[in-house]
Amino acid sequence: MFVRKSSPSLLRFSVITLLAMVFFACAAQAQFRASLRGTVTDPQGAAIPGATVTLVNTDTNGTLVSTSDANGIYNFNALAPAPYRLTVQHEGFSQKVLEHVQIIPEQLNSLDLQLAVGQVATTVTVSDTTQALDTETATLSGTVTSEQIQHMPSFNRDVFQLAQLAPGVFGDGSQASGGGTNNQPGNQGPGGSGSGGGGIFATENGVQIQSAGGQYETNSITVDGISTVSAVWGGTSVITPSEDSVQDMKVVSNSYDAENGRFSGAQIQVTSKGDTNQVHGSAFFKASRPGLNAYQRWNGIGSNQAGTPEARGLNRDDSRFNNYGGSLGGPLWRNKIFAFFNWETSPLTSVTTAQGWYETSQFDAMAASSGSIASTYLTYPGNAVSASAIVGNHGCSSISLVEGVNCATIGTSAQPLGLDIGSPLTTGLGLQDLTYGGNPNAPGIGGGLDGIPDIAYFNTLDPTSTT
Repeated sequence: MFVRKSSPSLLRFSVITLLAMVFFACAAQAQFRASLRGTVTDPQGAAIPGATVTLVNTDTNGTLVSTSDANGIYNFNALAPAPYRLTVQHEGFSQKVLEHVQIIPEQLNSLDLQLAVGQVATTVTVSDTTQALDTETATLSGTVTSEQIQHMPSFNRDVFQLAQLAPGVFGDGSQASGGGTNNQPGNQGPGGSGSGGGGIFATENGVQIQSAGGQYETNSITVDGISTVSAVWGGTSVITPSEDSVQDMKVVSNSYDAENGRFSGAQIQVTSKGDTNQVHGSAFFKASRPGLNAYQRWNGIGSNQAGTPEARGLNRDDSRFNNYGGSLGGPLWRNKIFAFFNWETSPLTSVTTAQGWYETSQFDAMAASSGSIASTYLTYPGNAVSASAIVGNHGCSSISLVEGVNCATIGTSAQPLGLDIGSPLTTGLGLQDLTYGGNPNAPGIGGGLDGIPDIAYFNTLDPTSTT
């Protein structure tokens, strides 16, 4: 067994780095724009001033306290899109607890509270989910929750494709023939996420929805309040977050606030997952296989004829790739410091084939043994053509040479080896090739035809791996 010891300098650097991470983690505070306010009243509807309202983030135990003013109004600001427990109490009234309060992210929320007459020691608990109301704004919006993101299909695991579910927007979510996103009419930019290894890792991803009749280039996209819109194409995000990292996605389709007024289209607001005292994680594996894809029955020149789909000329997405990843989150210091990590990858391996004339291995070996300048690069590792086979039926006539005169076919049609187009000069270095016929159709053959294949028509392979 081999043990590698850390040097003192490396250990010191690691400790300093860890302390710096803890310091900045303590100093960093996420910025949220959601708020919650309402009025505390008695059974007759009269305002109750001085009521103590406590709001607890049940994920982190973060606690906020507000006291109702003379009009009975309480208020909480900068709220994360998390589950909350709300408690309200006042002398002469029973304490009221709402165990599960949900707010609409990144906007004002309203929730009025009514207390029943009784002793403070008596508690009225509401266990059902209480949804805050959108009575504070005139916006038309919809929120796609983390639960919906995890269970609803979206091609390429592109969370932006779910933006079409919001009210007031149009987007049919159709796919193009190659498996990528089908662009909306009037598209001016690079379009939506594509198939294969690109997916959510596209440099620019145009969310294909339109709001109020506008073009998608007028849409705004933010992640945790920071604009990710491309500097070149409006409505196109330079970052597409992994679905496992998204807490929710809110889409405002009209009547947005002035703070969102940079773009006139839909306001797509993504909030990342964050603080929680519970260790949680996810893992996924997604396989895209041509054999699982359906054929498009309404295309192909023989779509109305009998036979196999291939014989009828029908098409389908032939991309073959995997997509996998996961996430992990939880407390580093309970109730104080939290961490969340997400990773996703989509490796794609493909091979592009082509045909062309290249030198043979026999030619390379002959040049290498000659000691000429050509041997320097012909013997370089990886220099030889990457090919699967030599294509037959390509004789001397295919390159306008005459069989037996200035060219000879080596091998058979069943096992082709290539063409012999000459041999090294024997007249001396730098001297003229006396067999040259004076025009391109009569090239010289140097020392004559020697039966060694010099060139061949190869079926080339161009392997490409993308991660």
